[in-house]
Amino acid sequence: MTRCVEPGCAGTIAADGYCDTCGAKAASAPPVAAPVAAGTGASHPRTGAPRTGVPRTGAGAAAIGGSSRVSRSGSRRGSSTRTQLGRGLVEVAPTPVGDPSGAVMSAHEVGAVVGSVPEERRVCTSCGKPVGRAVDGRPGRVRGFCGSCRTPFDFATNEPTLSAGELVADQYEIVGCLAHGGLGWIYLARDTAVSNRWVVLKGLLNSNDPDAVAAAVAERQYLARVEHGNIVRIYNFVTWRGAGYIVMEYVGGESLNGKLKARRRANGGTPDPLPVTDAIAYVLATLPALAHLHRSGLLYNDLKPANVMALGDDVKLIDLGAVIRADDADAVVFGTVGFQAPEVERDGPSVASDIYTVGRTLAVLILNFVFHEGRFEHALPTPDEEPLFARWESLYRLLLRATAEQPEQRFASCDELADQLLAVLREIVALTDGRPRPAASQQFGGDRLPDLFARLGEQLDVTAANRQALPEPRLDPADPATPFVSQLPDLDPETVLRTLDTAVAEARVPESVELRLRRAAALVDAGRDPEPVLAAVLAADPFEWRATWLRGVHGLATGDGAGAAERFSDVWTELPGELAPKLGIALAAESVGDLERARELFALVAGIDDSYVSAMFGLARVATRRGDPAAAVRAYELVPTTSAVYIDAQLAAARARIAAAQQAGALAELTQAATIVDRLLLDARTRAEAQAEILEAALTGVQGGTTAAAGTELFGAAIAEAPLRVELERTYRSLARSATDDDERVRLVDRANAVRPRSLW
Repeated sequence: MTRCVEPGCAGTIAADGYCDTCGAKAASAPPVAAPVAAGTGASHPRTGAPRTGVPRTGAGAAAIGGSSRVSRSGSRRGSSTRTQLGRGLVEVAPTPVGDPSGAVMSAHEVGAVVGSVPEERRVCTSCGKPVGRAVDGRPGRVRGFCGSCRTPFDFATNEPTLSAGELVADQYEIVGCLAHGGLGWIYLARDTAVSNRWVVLKGLLNSNDPDAVAAAVAERQYLARVEHGNIVRIYNFVTWRGAGYIVMEYVGGESLNGKLKARRRANGGTPDPLPVTDAIAYVLATLPALAHLHRSGLLYNDLKPANVMALGDDVKLIDLGAVIRADDADAVVFGTVGFQAPEVERDGPSVASDIYTVGRTLAVLILNFVFHEGRFEHALPTPDEEPLFARWESLYRLLLRATAEQPEQRFASCDELADQLLAVLREIVALTDGRPRPAASQQFGGDRLPDLFARLGEQLDVTAANRQALPEPRLDPADPATPFVSQLPDLDPETVLRTLDTAVAEARVPESVELRLRRAAALVDAGRDPEPVLAAVLAADPFEWRATWLRGVHGLATGDGAGAAERFSDVWTELPGELAPKLGIALAAESVGDLERARELFALVAGIDDSYVSAMFGLARVATRRGDPAAAVRAYELVPTTSAVYIDAQLAAARARIAAAQQAGALAELTQAATIVDRLLLDARTRAEAQAEILEAALTGVQGGTTAAAGTELFGAAIAEAPLRVELERTYRSLARSATDDDERVRLVDRANAVRPRSLW
């Protein structure tokens, strides 16, 4: 036998690769179970019930209609890793870890629980069905037999079965009670075999059948092999006096449920949810633990604030009592009302039902609503009812998807959910403190407007170009056609279509999803109908959001702004943290004249990522259409100096200042516009054109009676009629000399003659 190398432990390594005393892992250990592939929870949605135990049936293992939903983002990224709170975006106050003995309940606190098991927590210990519940207004029975399996129950006495000083399994010395859970009392103890370390004992199964207890303990040994920094460590499983117990590490700190209770007490008994950024940070730190369980072939089943412990600047899942193997169709499933997915009782649990509990947990942390019964047991308040959702629409959409009624509509994996939740957090932080938080997207490329400016120059129609500047969805690296599609040169769309058809006909590339999507995009660019191609893509996979995206792009291109907005809105709900669908909706709203919605979303995108100049130009266009040139100036000035279109934006800002001056009759706007033009590195013709516009506006203002402060000049000319006319004439003649078109040259000379000062000779 191999001796355990843990300090203070005299145990030996058993056949399963773990110490028989402290539970430490040897150099290597057998795998836990077959991994659960990303998305299998949705393609085989097995659903489950309240913190009631539900025996699983074979139906849980069968696929329920529809296509499988696989996370493309998950296939591109590595596994989630342990992470500290906030991801560098927010500061969350560390949670102190106190003396374990201070957490032990007093005799008075224990006495307050004894004999008072509430009806909603009365369940059969064998089959998990509700027992002892009220009927027709009469209180439920505290003693009796389960109506489903005839197992006796007794909720009249609920005293702790273990006493302080008792030595359980000749190793664990009980110190006292920590809490009362769904399966009985939870105890604090010292591990006398391993340096008196603090451990927790939690009831595993209450049964009068010792063989059943022993079988349950043996069956749960796989939990001791789960190792992750954000999951409580399981040391051992023991039987004692007819009951089974999980022995796990003691985790100090405070549960998220405890934080909610403390905030309510401090608020005079009125619920006071967590700040939304703190709540998201806690959930983000929890997701890697769930992802680890899923990759290990396990389902957690009972995520809720009470089962997430904050300690220091990290979190741990502290209750593995409801964890089951994903392939165990006969396991009893435990969950909690208000958190468990509605389909679990019928179909059993899945990755999708675990993700549902994540969404419900986040909602409970940030909202004050009755979540465990009534209207919101399986639903969320609307933005009209909940100000937080009205303010943070992306957060609302994320929760809608995470808690969707149909399992296949939810996020396909914890990694996918974490990716979008992190982006939502970035959005909230950026819009709260006014500092952009740009980050590369896993789903879309960046803003393409700068590239269009570079290619098209002065001939660019910015409104039309914004449709072309919409970010492009990234290719799926697992698709067999991706290498071919990604290397297609920048050809006209008809040539692209012919190239794709030829390659398929010659069997150089398969007719895959990526190839069809590229064909559909080329059809949109060519002004042709992509619907037959997109319909075929969606028939094969109803969850291929890129097909929906292209439907939106096609709607923009054909003038169907309302239809485009609807398609982009679907993508926003699918990918709530992404900026591209928000930009798409803004463009669609602008196209149909919904300027307030367009302004709201252009501002949102620009405020989150200052590389999205499409949003800034869109914001300026909307301001101009609303007759607010000052707001247009502010929008153009959002474009950072590092942008390839910074000079174009500054010129546009100068022209907007001209409009502001004309609107307000304030020559100060013109001097600022002149300052902008003076400091920009412009070619001679562009500079002269801008200078002429500013001088014309100043001349009009002076002629209308507007006066400038003494000593104020524009391009070296005093702001008075005669000097302005002289400078304008010089500017127009300079432009005429560089004109390449005879008609243009004549027009400029005529204008120069018209503005020259009048003289007697």
